[in-house]
Amino acid sequence: MNLKNVKDELKKEQQDLRKEVQEATAKIQNLTEDTGKLKEKDKIQDQKIKYLESASMMVELKNTEKFLRFRGIPEQEEEKIQEVMINQLITYLGVDDLDMESKTDLIYTVNSPIATKQKLPSDVVVQFVTKKMRDMVLFKSYNKDFEIDNKIIILKEIPRKILRKRKKYKELVEFLGNDTRFRWEYPEGLSFSYNGKRVKILSVRQMEQFLQENKTY
Repeated sequence: MNLKNVKDELKKEQQDLRKEVQEATAKIQNLTEDTGKLKEKDKIQDQKIKYLESASMMVELKNTEKFLRFRGIPEQEEEKIQEVMINQLITYLGVDDLDMESKTDLIYTVNSPIATKQKLPSDVVVQFVTKKMRDMVLFKSYNKDFEIDNKIIILKEIPRKILRKRKKYKELVEFLGNDTRFRWEYPEGLSFSYNGKRVKILSVRQMEQFLQENKTY
């Protein structure tokens, strides 16, 4: 093989190699674009899932807006708990018997891990006919204790999914302590005043950033 043939062959190999590199580069570019599109689709899908999860929790919350949970009610026979609660609510609110009976839908006992841990009787859940009636009892409890032998704790009925999310903010709640009043946001997060400014934390990432900027270790 003469020198000219060798040069021609090398030139052809270089051209073929250049062509393969160009084709490979184009494939990589296409793969990169496809990966970007997939990531964008995944991002949109994640946003949809989060939105549906939030919507589901808000529906559950809506379904419990007429409920109140009473913690610390002395043990009663199941068939008597409705009579006991109606009589206590009549006395507490100062309404007549028929009025109170017509404004309660369901009254039942439920097991509560917290009540069990605190060695309290089972919780009693009352479903009122209207949210307005529930709020009347709830707002009154802010100024006057509900008592049956001892003080009874009155709580809003909150869906478990929301309660589980609230556990993620435990570190922030502990950081705020008893001196800073806060309000839970829905479906997650909390808002409060800090150093003269109103702060709203709506994600764990925001909480971590806030603690990083304000917590002294």
